Amino acid sequence: MRRYGCLVVPGSSRLILAALLFISVFAAISPSQPAQAAASDVRTIRRFDTSEMAMALTFDAGSDRGYASQILDTLRDKGVRATFGMTGKWAEANPDLILRMVNEGHQLINHSWNHPSFPSLTSSQRADELRRTEEIVRSIAGVAMKPYFRPPFGEYNDSVLADLTANGYTYNIMWTTDTLGWAGRSVAEINAKVFAEAVAGGDVLMHVGSQAQDGPALPAMIDGLRARGYHLQRVSDFIEPPERFFPETGFTVSDNFLRYWNAFGGLPTFGYPISAPFERDGKTMQYFERVRMELHPGAWASRYDVLLGRLGAELTIGRMNEAPFRPTGGNPNPNCTHYAPTGHWLCHGFRAYWQSHGGLDIFGYPISEEFTENGYTVQYFERARFEYHPENHAPWDILGGHLGRVTMERE
Repeated sequence: MRRYGCLVVPGSSRLILAALLFISVFAAISPSQPAQAAASDVRTIRRFDTSEMAMALTFDAGSDRGYASQILDTLRDKGVRATFGMTGKWAEANPDLILRMVNEGHQLINHSWNHPSFPSLTSSQRADELRRTEEIVRSIAGVAMKPYFRPPFGEYNDSVLADLTANGYTYNIMWTTDTLGWAGRSVAEINAKVFAEAVAGGDVLMHVGSQAQDGPALPAMIDGLRARGYHLQRVSDFIEPPERFFPETGFTVSDNFLRYWNAFGGLPTFGYPISAPFERDGKTMQYFERVRMELHPGAWASRYDVLLGRLGAELTIGRMNEAPFRPTGGNPNPNCTHYAPTGHWLCHGFRAYWQSHGGLDIFGYPISEEFTENGYTVQYFERARFEYHPENHAPWDILGGHLGRVTMERE
């Protein structure tokens, strides 16, 4: 367990060679299937790679409400932003504190639904733990925790890591210092341990629960670390660069667009950038394979003031009289949900994908029913098109259509 040339071919053999050549050429031009999730796709971090005198204060929230309010008061008064490893059950029980954490600039990372040992779970159980926690936090505060995860008890193995990346979590956040507040250490003992183990890029693990004295120890801890020359920041501040160049398409994504790309789906949801940022109608925009991102300053701080362009709606203008786009009525199927604003149903796999990848906030309402287009089952949304690709293994069997590319080609 880890914490942590030439070839002369006689006669009839030429037919065989021709067939083999045809197969190899066909394979080369056919769309490749997405690579399967692997443990190596997840980066496990115990200490952040930095030469700056910076550390992260992280708090796991999985038991009682405890000192959470006091901790937030201290962080506010000291001007510190921290990271909270959040279980779904704690979030469900304390929505007011979740909102406060987000509104005051703190980061939330997925810590499972009810804190089980992940190596003991099946892949489907792990996915459920991650999904339920992501959904409850999103419903309360409108923010995503992907791609960050903290394993309960610090327990994981290669199977867990592979399942993490399959579900969109590519950073497994461990720690440099465990205060052992949960084990009964006093305030003095907690701070002595933190100061003795302080290091550039260090991550201090604490807990919000009343069993631990981490909350009462926090004011002196912050003062002591600052006196030693450290400044304190969130996990994401160590990891997310101000910009990223994508050699696959030759474009750079930066600032709010990059933060949004990282937080709300990344490559599977948005695709690679296919344009540089540009100005239109007084707004900064950028095209990606599947979407168009638009910067709307002041519109949605928790989503970096980024909204997706209504490409699904734009590309289907003139098709509203086609059968799949006409509003429809009753369908008592319990695997479907009807959305009155557009009059369409969302069912089965598309509904599950829509819900787990951001729902209304990301994709908008469905504006068609499921139907067959270009050989695939598809469904249009205000800002996207879902496609079912049975040739791919889950979770890559449902993909977003390349509406960004289509729109650019039409402009």
